[in-house]
Amino acid sequence: MRIANQSLGRRIIATLGFGYFVNSAQELSISLSFPAIRQLATPALPLSALAIIDGVRIIIQTFLTPFWGVAADRFSRKQVLVAGVGLWGGLTILCGFATSYHQLFLFWVLCCVGLGALVPAGFSMLSDVYGPQERGKAIGILNAIGMLGIFAVALGSGALIQVNPTGGWRVVFFAIGGLSILSGLIMAVFIKEPARGSAEPELESVMTDLAAAKFRFKLADIKQVLSSVSIWAAFLQGCFALAGLYLLMRYFTSWLTDHVKLPQPTADNLFAVVIVGLVIGSIVGGLASDWAEKKFSSKGRIITSQFSLLVLLPAMLGFIFIAKTVAEIVVCAFIIAFFVDWTRRSCLQPMIQNIMPPELRGTALALAEFFMGAGSQLLGMGYGKFADSHGLPDTFLYFGCGSWLAAFLVAFPLYLTYPKEYHKLREHMAQRRDLLANNRKG
Repeated sequence: MRIANQSLGRRIIATLGFGYFVNSAQELSISLSFPAIRQLATPALPLSALAIIDGVRIIIQTFLTPFWGVAADRFSRKQVLVAGVGLWGGLTILCGFATSYHQLFLFWVLCCVGLGALVPAGFSMLSDVYGPQERGKAIGILNAIGMLGIFAVALGSGALIQVNPTGGWRVVFFAIGGLSILSGLIMAVFIKEPARGSAEPELESVMTDLAAAKFRFKLADIKQVLSSVSIWAAFLQGCFALAGLYLLMRYFTSWLTDHVKLPQPTADNLFAVVIVGLVIGSIVGGLASDWAEKKFSSKGRIITSQFSLLVLLPAMLGFIFIAKTVAEIVVCAFIIAFFVDWTRRSCLQPMIQNIMPPELRGTALALAEFFMGAGSQLLGMGYGKFADSHGLPDTFLYFGCGSWLAAFLVAFPLYLTYPKEYHKLREHMAQRRDLLANNRKG
């Protein structure tokens, strides 16, 4: 499927990409800086403190995300984006002023108020410039740009903490907050919002803003999202896939400093390997997901997801039991990072776009982020408690590998439900095309 508007598509990718860049940097900033932040308390904060402070933030963020999703489907997505990213930028700056764990906890959790705006509004807008068989690539490119933000914060936090071991992490929060506010200004100037549904193959020649208004979001339509069996199966699979991802990302630097005995600046720099893997994997995963859908029809993205999950298991075992030198860590970390987000980003997100009508996609993704995010964080806080008593090696083994194995298994129901819902939406879009065409003639 061709891109509905080449110039508009590139502009939206670039503009949203900067917002995703800052968002990714913010989300991982506390994990990467945690070895230094632990010294805010005496004695040093336990490992579970990181799981709790970040887990609660994500749970509340995902709880609020559906409200942003409804706003994105009901009102201007551009206005939702500008308001949300500006709000989270200002609140992130407050984190740099924290003088205790409790203050940091409060400010970090408050950031979630604005953080939930970016993904549903951007997700909905992206589906209106890319067609059903190009959406994996589009999402992959967007997320690859965003993940460069993690690369930047990994290198930047390592350098700042090396120069200022006690206060460098504060500058990280100041910089991220300022860039977030800047991203909101860029969105206000450069984004032009496409008509909802304008990239659907059945509607490309008939959809305009006026025509799209005939199918505006209504609160009662939420039941259509919640009645989808495929959506619920995706919620469950994404929950387990994310739980393993968050576990690794959250404790990567702590693993290298506590168990491999590397200095924190070195550990932060090695995290850049993870980011390179995530960036390249995001693009390749999106292309692989699109190719598989063309090759295996509507089952292709499910196959792609399960393949990536199977590759993760031996790679994680190698990271836990074999990787001791820098070279071994680099190899294992890169393989894990390359495949770790294929399920959620490259497969599940395009699948959600492909079974929901245009006016419901922001809400559908927001609800997906809520259930996946909240469920994975509840698991993650439990994993953190387990790590306090049993250590990271057993936690990585039982809950890292175990989460990805569970995600592989719970994908099987999608083979039955997703193809039916995919073809049902195509039929619905064809009916919508005929209705608009008849209205024009009338």
